Formats: sequence, C-alpha cells, structure tokens
Amino acid sequence: MNTQLINELSPVDKVIGIYATLVDELNKTVYSFLFNPEEKTFSRSAFYSEGVTALTSLPSQQYKYTTGLTLTLDNLLLESYSRGRSCKSIMQDLQKLMVANPAALKYAPTPVYFKWGKDEFGPAVITDLKWKETQWLNGEVATARVSFTLLEIPESQLPRKAKEETSQNKLKAALKSSNKLTDRQKEEAISKAKGWLKQNINKFSDNISSLIRINKYKLSVSDNGTVSLFNQKNVLLGTVGTYKDGKLNTSNNNLSRVNI
Repeated sequence: MNTQLINELSPVDKVIGIYATLVDELNKTVYSFLFNPEEKTFSRSAFYSEGVTALTSLPSQQYKYTTGLTLTLDNLLLESYSRGRSCKSIMQDLQKLMVANPAALKYAPTPVYFKWGKDEFGPAVITDLKWKETQWLNGEVATARVSFTLLEIPESQLPRKAKEETSQNKLKAALKSSNKLTDRQKEEAISKAKGWLKQNINKFSDNISSLIRINKYKLSVSDNGTVSLFNQKNVLLGTVGTYKDGKLNTSNNNLSRVNI
C-alpha cells in the first residue's frame, strides 16, 4: 500500500445511524431510504466522432461532448414484512420523482440530490427505475428489491434556478429597452451634434472641417446614444459624442485625430 498517499488523504470519522435521502433544490427530503445502499456505481462517457486520417488506418477522433455523471443504485432492499407493514408508499414516493404533474404546475420530473452524510450527488434526475416484489401483506408489497439510476444535470435546469434566470433575463431586457433612445431623442441628439460641430469646426482636421462647412456629412445615433459622423459615401469618420439625459457628452469624440 502507498502509505505516503494514504497519509495525504483527508481523515474521516466513522459515524453510524446516517441514512441516505433524496432532497430537492430547497433541501426538502422527497425520498428516504429504508436501508442504505450496499454499493454505488458511477459512470460517465465522452463522445468523439471519427474522421479519415491520411496515410494511416487509424482514424482521427474529434471531441463532441461529455455526458453527465450517472449514479446507479442497484438491489436496494425494501423490507417491512417482518414488521407487519406495507412499503407501498415508499415505492410511490420514488415513482412520483419520475413524472410530471401539470395539474400542480409541475411540467417536468423533480430534480434531486442524493445525500448520504457528507456525500452529495446532483442535481440529477431519475432516468431508470425497476423493482422486484417478493413478499406481500393483503396484496400490498412488503418486501422488494429496487434499482434506479440518477443522471447529473446542469444547475440551470433546476426549476427555481431556471425561473430566477428567466426573471433576470427579463429584467435585463427591460432595462436595456428602457435605456434605448426614442426617435425624438435621436433627432435631438443630431441637432445638438450639428451645433457642436459648427462651434468647434476649427478643432478638426482640414478634411473634416471642410465637410462640415459645406454640409457634406451625415450623422447617425445608435440606440445607446452614440453619435457617429459619416461622409456622403457612408464611410465612418469618427465619433462625435454620446447623448444621454438631454445632454451631448463629447469627451469621447475622436474627430480631431481623423484624416481622410
């Protein structure tokens, strides 16, 4: 055994009486394990597409994507027969996590986290569920073996996260829209820019100044208020300034450095 590596690992205390659960994104328990798993199986795949490589029979491999991690819990024991109780409700709770319920405004299965002490896996969804019943009480299952697979998903697919992101995107769009200049504001920006150009005509290069004197130029205002100067062939000559809140800020103009 590599004792040096062992000594570098984090120490962990042995604790008994800790049972595995499935919780939702609000940390609410949605499924409790009657018996802890006897084993956990993980898997993940990376997909590549093959391509022809010259002068060799070995094809090239172009990376496409890597799947989410999967956790498979096999042969989980459900046994309540010896206690004279049915475990039907436990099976129903597990099945509810795999289906949508539009009547309750639940349009997709519930994403969950697998938690067992300090160990956590998720967010994930249950993609496969199977069980074998072996004992019953009055027709209801009292002993069974259950297996299911959890598939890791991005946090952005969590219902609460998705709603938050949608709300944030709507807010950003609203703010962006509210900052967009109206046609009237753009006309006012052009008027102020023309006045400023005439007042400062001697500060520009001779070519720019001559265009302003004979009125052979065009002005354009972007939605965010940037006023740009063009010649009559629609060639950009530079920035006049930025219009905002009824004022033209020319601190960012670059016409004095433009030669055409």
